[in-house]
This record gives sequence, structure tokens and C-alpha cells, in this order.
Amino acid sequence: MADDRWEQIQTLYHRARELNSGERAAFLAQACAQDDALRVEVEAVLAADEQAGGFLETPALKVSGLIGSQLSRGTLLGPYEILAPIGAGGMGEVYRGRDTKLKRDVAIKVLPEEFSRDRDRITRFQREAEVLASLNHPHIAAIYGLEDADGLRALVLELVEGPTLADRLARGSLTVAEALVIAAQIAAALEAAHERGIVHRDLKPANIKVGRDDAVKVLDFGLAKAVGPGAPVSDLSELPTVTATGTQAGMILGTAA
Repeated sequence: MADDRWEQIQTLYHRARELNSGERAAFLAQACAQDDALRVEVEAVLAADEQAGGFLETPALKVSGLIGSQLSRGTLLGPYEILAPIGAGGMGEVYRGRDTKLKRDVAIKVLPEEFSRDRDRITRFQREAEVLASLNHPHIAAIYGLEDADGLRALVLELVEGPTLADRLARGSLTVAEALVIAAQIAAALEAAHERGIVHRDLKPANIKVGRDDAVKVLDFGLAKAVGPGAPVSDLSELPTVTATGTQAGMILGTAA
């Protein structure tokens, strides 16, 4: 892609991202009135960025197929077909994918190629997957499996559509009734995790998806800590962000919203 085209997409992306959905549509209709392809490209990056939510450190803009990524559209990892990049985090790139056997879309988190040759990193990736697999709850984004194909290792995760709670709050305050519905679901998810000996440690609006009818999914247990007899991992030192010391009563864990 030519540099001037990419610069144009970047400019429109950043301006549109500051608008709500209604204003955004009107803005893009006017800004791309003579270039339907441009509008499609900008909307694709915006859609991928919204899907990424707080789960990723780098927005889809920086890893989209427009400027290259580790995997291209159509690549197969076992039965999963890569459709489009979503974003990138410290432990790899995340893509929207398609389960060709079960005919459903999924999120695919791919371990960076340089990490895939590191036995310690592979072990940690496996243990993180085991922690996620132990959290089977309707308000926690699920893990579907691990894939190892052509030297690449990937977590296959539930693809959660919709804005994050951070996006929702940016559009205005919640009513008391809405806040209670959302908070109750978050509390239920955390209670289920705690019963399994898992503490999230990075709970914030950007890591909470709010879908239709205010249905909540808690995301990103990558910083989770396994403690207590219910913990699914016996050797906590193998997890990428876990320390061997236990959580003490009265401690507050997590980051500010």
C-alpha cells in the first residue's frame, strides 16, 4: 500500500475513533463520499479495533493486513482459518478466525515465532491455557483449545463481539439499573474464578465486554494468579505473570480503571 493511502486511512481512523457510532457513520459517508474502497478499509480497521477492546496492547491499526502481520488471510492452523488481524499484545498477535469444522468464528492468539522456539515460553503458554480452561462460566470468555501447526502455537478463544465497558462509559453514564445488571455479572464471574483459586489481577472496564441486553464477558486472565487449593496449576512459577507468594488478606489487586 502506498504511503499516502496509508496516511489517509490513519487520519480518518483517528478522527472517526473519537466519534460515537451515529456520528462516525455520517463522518465516513462524507469523508469517503468519492471512495467506497477507502471507507471499507477504514471501517475494517475500526471494527477490528473495537473487537480487540482492552485485551490487546496494540490496536488493530498497527497490525492489520494493510501493513503486514505474522499470518495472512486464509492461513490454516489446524481446522482454524485466519480471517483478519485484531491486534497484538505482549504474548503475541490476535486474529479473528473461522473454525472450519464447527462453522463458528473464534479469536486466535498466536505465540510470536521467536517465542515458539523457547521451551520455557511454550510451557508458560500451556500453563496459561490450563488456567483459562478451568474457568468455565457464562460471564468469562472461554478457551476452545490449543493448536500447534507448522511451528506456530496458538490459543483458540471465544470471539466476544461488542464494545468494552470502557467504550460504553465513554458514551455516557450508566443508569443505576444498568450498572447493577453489569456489576452482578462481573461479580458472578469473579466469584467463579475465586472458587477455582484464580484471582484476575487486571480487572478494569477495558477488560469487560458488554454485548446485547447488557450481557457481560470478562476477558484477559493473562495476569491471573492461581492461589489456594482450588488452583489448577501446581507449579505457579511456570505462569508468565505469577509469583510464588500467596495473596494476603486485605490486599487489593488489579490496575486502576
